[in-house]
Amino acid sequence: MAAADAARCVVAAALVAWWLIGAMTADDGYFLTMARVRDDLGYVNDFYRWFSGTVAPMGWFVELQARCVAISTATPWIRLPALGMGLLSWLLISRFLLPRLGQRVRRSRAAGWAAAAVFLACWLPYDNGLRPEPIVVVFALLALCAAERSVATRQLLPAALGLIAAALAVAVNPHGMVAVLPLVAAAKPLLKLVQRRAEQVGWTAVLAPIAAAGAVILTVAFSDQTWATVADATAVRTDIGPSQTWYEELSRYALLFSQSPDGSLTRRFPVLLMVLCLATCAVVLLRRGRIRGAALGPSRRLLAVGGLYFVVLALTPTKHTHHFGVFAAVGGSVAALTALATSSTVLRSRRNRAAFFAGLMAVLAFSFTGTNAWWYVSGWGVPWFDKPPSINGHAISTGLLLVAAGAGVAALVEHLRLDEHNPGSAAVEDRSRALRLGTAPLSIVCTLLMLAELASLAKVIPERWDTYNLAQDNVAQLTGASCGLSDHVQVENDPIEGMLDISAHQPTTAKPGATPPPDRADPPESYLRATSTGFRRDGLPTSRDETGRPTWTPPHRFGSDRAPVWGSHGSSGTGDLRTPWYDLPDRARGGEVPLVVSAAGKLSRPNSLAVEFGRDTPQGFEILDRVDVAQTPEQPQWTDHRIRVDGRAREATKVRITARDRALGAEGWLAVSAPRAPRLTRMTDLIGSAPTFVEWTAAMVHPCLNITSIHHGIADLPRYRIAGGAEVRDIGQGWSAPGSGGPFGYLNVATTMTELPTYLSGDIDRDWGSLYAVHPYEPDALPASAAMHLHTETHSGWWRPGPPPRPVRLPGLAPDSNNRDDVHLEPDDPAAPRRQQ
Repeated sequence: MAAADAARCVVAAALVAWWLIGAMTADDGYFLTMARVRDDLGYVNDFYRWFSGTVAPMGWFVELQARCVAISTATPWIRLPALGMGLLSWLLISRFLLPRLGQRVRRSRAAGWAAAAVFLACWLPYDNGLRPEPIVVVFALLALCAAERSVATRQLLPAALGLIAAALAVAVNPHGMVAVLPLVAAAKPLLKLVQRRAEQVGWTAVLAPIAAAGAVILTVAFSDQTWATVADATAVRTDIGPSQTWYEELSRYALLFSQSPDGSLTRRFPVLLMVLCLATCAVVLLRRGRIRGAALGPSRRLLAVGGLYFVVLALTPTKHTHHFGVFAAVGGSVAALTALATSSTVLRSRRNRAAFFAGLMAVLAFSFTGTNAWWYVSGWGVPWFDKPPSINGHAISTGLLLVAAGAGVAALVEHLRLDEHNPGSAAVEDRSRALRLGTAPLSIVCTLLMLAELASLAKVIPERWDTYNLAQDNVAQLTGASCGLSDHVQVENDPIEGMLDISAHQPTTAKPGATPPPDRADPPESYLRATSTGFRRDGLPTSRDETGRPTWTPPHRFGSDRAPVWGSHGSSGTGDLRTPWYDLPDRARGGEVPLVVSAAGKLSRPNSLAVEFGRDTPQGFEILDRVDVAQTPEQPQWTDHRIRVDGRAREATKVRITARDRALGAEGWLAVSAPRAPRLTRMTDLIGSAPTFVEWTAAMVHPCLNITSIHHGIADLPRYRIAGGAEVRDIGQGWSAPGSGGPFGYLNVATTMTELPTYLSGDIDRDWGSLYAVHPYEPDALPASAAMHLHTETHSGWWRPGPPPRPVRLPGLAPDSNNRDDVHLEPDDPAAPRRQQ
């Protein structure tokens, strides 16, 4: 019992640590917003897609989440239910399922540790957030325990309770069908119980309560929706998609083996391990008729349930890898059974034990071909987030594959040495010791992987102590001292306000010994002076897009005398630009803000763009540092380049821009703005209580913002919009596109937007996401609610107000506010009332 208690304590400690420092899951922001707007819409809805239709008959658990977020939207608080479900799941496994597998498993410390390690391997990567997998795991375990209890006691009441649990799981998500599998696997003994009981009291008296237990879920699924609304919402979801069939299941595994967070090594490992364990136990069971030391009936049913999990997942209409989180319900128990099956008292042949070890190493090798990527902010700063793990340039997966090959060779040698007709007598080995040795590879591998998983997330805390990291922010939110990522993002309200002033004292004399860069032939004094050969204030392409708007309009409404822009387009051949020297303000010299230059066109060779820092000395002007501005993937589009003022540049008092155009051809031009030192405001303070549309990919990490909602079918128009970073930007916009029945269907028609320059404190080069100021076309219009009259009507459950909505196709993204003359781009009072459309 002491060992069992130790295993429970270790699992509990790991779950609590993961609750605080663990990664977020892909859809945390999605379900958080669904819960936050539930009361405004009056029903559980898909706010970001499918015209915000109902999710019934599934999704009842969001009703409970809505009650939770009504108290607080702090990340630790809304993660607390997942922590509780993890603890409850392990309690059910360790106290009910493992003992049911037989006396050997019940008394074995080794089997308990193996089950604990594999349970954590299944739980940590998938089940730490607001997604439905943790709920499905709990109800699947309850159904499994109830079915086994019913078979063991020969009573129907536990089976009926298990049927209720299974029905609740089915109404959570389509993959909740896995909770029905224990009843299917135990169908033969359960049907015999039903028949025996019916012979005593009659079929009606037996079947009626069982049918009621299964149908009770209908009261939950249709608590606030009619049959017609559910049918219409289902039709819309099917029409828009995604809605995939069973034969497209391979797309899930293609995603699992992709180089993305959906295919990370921590997600691959439990799935591949589950396949290995099921295959190993099935081979032993088929070859020997039973696993020595395991209860025959429960072990057979457990393996049947585990195998059918893959079949149920193939029948779900979406093919996401996070559905594999349901394996936490059976993974630990299957691991304990596998540990017993691979012990030397069962697999007496060294050949077979070596073959299993080779398979385990191959699973680990395949897992380590994936990256250590995590969703969005959870992946910032973790090692190997963008590539498979390696040491000194040597891939770890290759080493593991070599170990697997060595074990395979050992298995082959043992096979060749083995005399099938005279195998000899196996040495008698203590069963407990044999079980410990059998579980060692499985337990050690899973434990090391879990420790590495925890360490890779814990490593981020000291490395990103001066900037945003999810773990540190979770701790801060416990005390109410943080509003998430919003507190760490600095916003440049008005870029023109940060433009540097031209120095009143332009240098004319160079410090003795000063030399221009090697590619400049000018004398030192001439090189200090401003020049503009081939660069003009109007030197930009005049091409236009399909709407007739100029394609190369400078950003932030630059182009005035206060914020000049120079370009070399249209010049004859080449050009040189040296701007006047600008005074470098203390906020830039002290490292509070970076120096920012906007550029477009070709920056790479043979062209060049650089920022030079200098200072006046008694002997003359000295150029202290020169920083080249590199081409970015977004080029030739207008891009803000951020230059840190550090090293010798901190001693500078003046700065200027130098540019050279040496590229021939129409696409070889270069354009650049005057430098600026941003004047920044914290995003939390800037937005305040203004209504904000937060895309689902970013909603989890901005818990304090006043998000837009829908009231009586009328959508709020936001004052701001927030998108996730580069890793998720396209996902968030695409999922909510007009063609998908998403909010951009009305935002792109009723408003224009402009992106505000933002900077993540302590990590200015990090693409944390985007902040947009939103400008309605009719900002002074009365809200639609002013003309709305509410009344109540009563209709039958078959009544429909009309045909379901159809998605529309709108050209392009949201229009740019920079193309409007009636918009003042500097944000106004954030406390102004929200407008509706």
